[in-house]
Amino acid sequence: MGLLQGSDSASQWFSALSPGYDAVVPTLFWPASLQREGLERLEISPDDRVLDIGCGTGETVSHLLAETASVHGLDLSGDQLETAAGKDGLEAAAFVRGDATELPYADGSFDRVVSIGSILYWAEPREALEEARRVTKPGGEILVMGFHRRPYSAWNPARNVQNGLCAVFFFRYDRETGTDLFERAGWREVDHVITGPSWSPGLVIATTARKL
Repeated sequence: MGLLQGSDSASQWFSALSPGYDAVVPTLFWPASLQREGLERLEISPDDRVLDIGCGTGETVSHLLAETASVHGLDLSGDQLETAAGKDGLEAAAFVRGDATELPYADGSFDRVVSIGSILYWAEPREALEEARRVTKPGGEILVMGFHRRPYSAWNPARNVQNGLCAVFFFRYDRETGTDLFERAGWREVDHVITGPSWSPGLVIATTARKL
């Protein structure tokens, strides 16, 4: 398990990171173009109800509000949520503090569920994905973006350093283990795209799946 996996570790990490979070993390790892690319894989309609698990300071929420008026953001960090709730343009979103493995919503509450970057910190990824499925309506979709577990390469030492650092701190998966993980959590039609920011094109794996 990575050093930052788990509710307590993740919450403390983001509380410490909050003052400079917006200036570094979204731009470096989850730029707006990458997020929009992922969201385009979902069939979001204007009347859809969407949940963003691990919403952080609301970057993804802002993109979702361009697609639908009903957006809910959940995060462990009160500091992150306070920042998100205070941003101009996010007034229509509903922000709640909570854990991905114990979502405070009724069964079948959402048409789409999104989680960008949050899976890195989940101590129990299968439990979180099962919870996400529980609150999704039949026929609904999920988008998860995390770090891709890439093979080590004798020809790419820089990538090997990235792999090593990611392995120490975060949960990662590849296509094979990702498909198995999502299917064991009850999701179907699992599909993956390998992508990433311009400085590391293979860093991110974007997974979509459906609740049948």
